[in-house]
Amino acid sequence: MCRWLLLALSVSLFASPLEAAFYGTNEFPVYPYIDPTQLEVPWPKHSHYKLPWRAFLETRSAHDFLKGIGINYNVPSNHEVAIRLLYEAGFKTFRIEIGWSNVNWDETKLSNEDRWRTLLQLCKHYGIRPTILLNAHHGVPCPHRFFERRLIEDAPKGSRTVKLDSVKDIVPRYSGLSNLTTYMACEVFITDVDAQTKECKLSKPLPKDLKAGERVLLATLKYLPAHPVGTPEFEAMANGWVRYTQLVLDLLKSAGISDFDVEIWNELSFGSAFMGTHGINHYYDPPIVKFKVDFLRPGGHAWEIARRTVELVKLRFPNARCIWGFSNTTFFHTPIEELPPMTDGQSYHPYGTGTRKLPEHEQAPNEPWRCLEGFIPKMEMRMPEGWAHTFIQTESLMRLLNTDARKKRKPKGVERFYHYMTEHGVVPPECGVNDEQGAWLLKAKTALRSFCFWLNKGIDVMHYYCAYDRTPLGMGLLPPEVTKFTVNVKFEDVATPPMKALRNLVRLFSASKPLSDEQIRQLNVDVISLGEQRKIFEGDEKNPPLWQREAFAFLPFQIGENAFAIAIYEMTYDITKPHGEARYRLTINGIAGKPTSVRLYDPLNDKWLMVKLLKATRSTIALEVSVSDYPRILILR
Repeated sequence: MCRWLLLALSVSLFASPLEAAFYGTNEFPVYPYIDPTQLEVPWPKHSHYKLPWRAFLETRSAHDFLKGIGINYNVPSNHEVAIRLLYEAGFKTFRIEIGWSNVNWDETKLSNEDRWRTLLQLCKHYGIRPTILLNAHHGVPCPHRFFERRLIEDAPKGSRTVKLDSVKDIVPRYSGLSNLTTYMACEVFITDVDAQTKECKLSKPLPKDLKAGERVLLATLKYLPAHPVGTPEFEAMANGWVRYTQLVLDLLKSAGISDFDVEIWNELSFGSAFMGTHGINHYYDPPIVKFKVDFLRPGGHAWEIARRTVELVKLRFPNARCIWGFSNTTFFHTPIEELPPMTDGQSYHPYGTGTRKLPEHEQAPNEPWRCLEGFIPKMEMRMPEGWAHTFIQTESLMRLLNTDARKKRKPKGVERFYHYMTEHGVVPPECGVNDEQGAWLLKAKTALRSFCFWLNKGIDVMHYYCAYDRTPLGMGLLPPEVTKFTVNVKFEDVATPPMKALRNLVRLFSASKPLSDEQIRQLNVDVISLGEQRKIFEGDEKNPPLWQREAFAFLPFQIGENAFAIAIYEMTYDITKPHGEARYRLTINGIAGKPTSVRLYDPLNDKWLMVKLLKATRSTIALEVSVSDYPRILILR
């Protein structure tokens, strides 16, 4: 059994008479609360006991916390009202996708340019920093032309040819059959056309039966999917991507925006055939080219696209940040040190907030040696923070976000490297929540927990997904009726529970000032859980249970020279289960000045709570507080 488990057992379960006398029979210390050994899970192992987020404690700037509160903006209309309501809720940054498919065929302008400009001008008006997502989803990856044709003969699954009623406008190698089995332009390319017989040769076997008389959707792409770097096809595609980036930058300039972020790509596991690892070969059988370099490493096609994008953005807007988005679902594929020079940060989409059952969803169930302790608990997880702060999978983000890693790892030409979570949210039905009131409560707790946790534990900007949904059971935070609101609608009359909870939270930070690293005081804490103890999961005859006190979250932010806001809560593993009050004794060190005010605020219910003050000196304060399964904010002044 590992050392920290033995220590926890000896202190918390089998205390000696002396220890019991010292702590009391109903006192259970979490010792040590900050424990670097929590990170000791060698790749590719995982653990159900290790809590890597407890390996380090960091006081973060409250001013930076406010700047990091973001959302994916996807509201279809009524932007003036929607953006104002989001601003009043506390959002300071929007993630807005302007895909390559918005470029017209002649590459002279963006479609819906007036809409984009309106959004950006509203962002500027409200002081909202946009994160612009540059992307080429394979449904409509680049400038394109769609058209329909009718089959004049049956084409059974597996066919290498089809006959169409007209071959006009078909460009061999650039035109193809679309949306046959999935949303993908040119899912099967047409490689050759017989103008007399109207027979078209296909790049790979037809994936489904097509019947004579059936209408099929075709597309012609301006550029071919990714080819190896240095080929004419790649250079043409890369030059087109750069022109697209140029048009987006022109749009930002016309809206008067110079401080913004550019995220390059979105989720390789979603819509990425056009630029992904196989590139053009995804569309052909057999493959037609050979890629000799990993597409995400120097010399690879995606890496080179990103390099050229960063170079252009930095040339025109030196204050803009360029974010590597290929990491959204592949956190560790490209080492940070190998990212294109001047890349300012990378982004993640871990999610994992829906139901996860163990042992059914154990990582690598056929390789039991990969479980560090060799013990798989029986439990259900529905955590607002997701899974990536734990070691339930070996790909824990804490490997990248711990303080030592953040200080050391950066690309060439970068002084400060940023970590973004450009999508994070919850789908209530995935947690078994199917009623409107329960859905809003779940999203409120998810917003409070995820913003407080991730913006304290190394993430610089987190964009909640998403602003709008047509139903309360969806992922949106705005009321579904927002598109119909009048321009003078008041926040208090229409804001949803998560919007109000977040507004209440950010109000506590409103007096925050920019602080230098030297001005920020790094607090430390001793934690003792009081009273009846609860378990996260049961152990067995060889393995102890994991106690809820082990997942007590203490997340400090500094508001000003002599003021702190500290989020505290029990990090329950199933947020849908009822959770009563839990009581803790906290001894906080490093405050450098005797507090004149100690208060505890509940942002979900908008009320102040009692705090039992035990001791206060110029460097230490000891107190008892009641906590719940969502953040309450301890204010020290």
